[in-house]
Amino acid sequence: MKSETFMVQGNHHIQQVITCGIIDQLFANLPISVVFFYKESVESNILTDSLKIVLSDFSIFAGRLKKINNNLCIDANNQGIIFSITKDDCSLDHVIENLPKIKKERLVNLINPQKVISNQSPVMTIKLTYFACGGMSLGISWHHSIGDMHTFMQLMKAWSNSVNGKKYVAPLIVEERDLYLQEKLKDNNNNIPSVRYLSIKELFKLIFYIFSSGQNKFLLQFYFSKNELNNMKQAFLENTKKSLSINDVLCAHLSSIISEVDQYHKERYLSIIINYRSRIELPENLLGNFISTINVAASDTVNVFQIAKDLRESINNFQELNMNFFSTQKYIEEKGGTKKINRFVSEGINPLKRTLFITSWVNFGIYDIIFEQSKPFYFSYFGEPPFPWISAMTEEFSNNGGLIYSAYLPSKLAKNLKQNENLQRIHKYRDQKEVMPELVRKLEWLY
Repeated sequence: MKSETFMVQGNHHIQQVITCGIIDQLFANLPISVVFFYKESVESNILTDSLKIVLSDFSIFAGRLKKINNNLCIDANNQGIIFSITKDDCSLDHVIENLPKIKKERLVNLINPQKVISNQSPVMTIKLTYFACGGMSLGISWHHSIGDMHTFMQLMKAWSNSVNGKKYVAPLIVEERDLYLQEKLKDNNNNIPSVRYLSIKELFKLIFYIFSSGQNKFLLQFYFSKNELNNMKQAFLENTKKSLSINDVLCAHLSSIISEVDQYHKERYLSIIINYRSRIELPENLLGNFISTINVAASDTVNVFQIAKDLRESINNFQELNMNFFSTQKYIEEKGGTKKINRFVSEGINPLKRTLFITSWVNFGIYDIIFEQSKPFYFSYFGEPPFPWISAMTEEFSNNGGLIYSAYLPSKLAKNLKQNENLQRIHKYRDQKEVMPELVRKLEWLY
């Protein structure tokens, strides 16, 4: 395996210092790593030349994170991102077949979020891997404080358009993220913060869990065809008489089965991530972390249809029920402010109480990231959370209408979910006569 590594900078830049918001600072220890797979390769110089153009506008990705007066800031100084080119002797098919077993570093140069700040290291790495079959992958890792998935996809769409000689939407970069949000929002008197403060006891319990039983986790992945999802949605419509999305019903369905099989009879929640730009009329080209969580009761006594209805109500009434920017800001300040930011955690993250956390990466335009004639064949989250109960929804191979649900769960629970009787429950809406795509049938890791 041969490789070369170098720095890619924007062709030009305007010096800016962006003050991160409180939510950005909550993500100071979190990287995001993903991989795009392509059956056809593109020359590296074509990709890097266009990337230089795009980084001139998306300057935060070529900058550095630093602390200024206890505030986390992005110095958009155009020091660049790390770009690596590697040749792999295996075929793309072989890599896909063995994807869960492959070492992360083979496809992604994983960033260390703490060192990104302490050592002023690049906030993003891109690894271009050429496979023996003629395919390629783009493994990308970035620091979550720079921005959310929506922010990242704005960069990727611009990069794709630049390669293809098309115009792209220029990003909106605001220098004071929280101040910008304060000016755009109305205080809705929502007094429930989106985070909780960890006492010393809770902090040590969480740390102990992470380094003990939290290590005993297993990645479980399920495939749902377009027809299966439509059957599921129709069944929920008939039972609830409500207009629900595919995401509503699938999250409720999975959460309910996981709760029942887990046999944890205490209060627990389902938490999903919301990109709230469109919910509160923020510009779609706004870069940063403009996301929050919606939490609904999901213990084994809660009806699955009720979970779906609660999700839809929370989403439809997001600004009134869940837009808690001001209460979160006030709560953090009352508990010590950004000096103690490491003592706060999102309400959606609670592995000790078995909160199932789901992020959906559907409808982000992932399969529109085309370079010349090369279209994405598959996209995958490629990080590993420090504990179980973290999961994600992504579109299937070649985006043919199905979805793949990937969940890091406690190993014992994962083993139970793989039993035939529970797989039948998970796929209760699948037509018995439906023939799964050849690749889905071929992959041993996809249930």
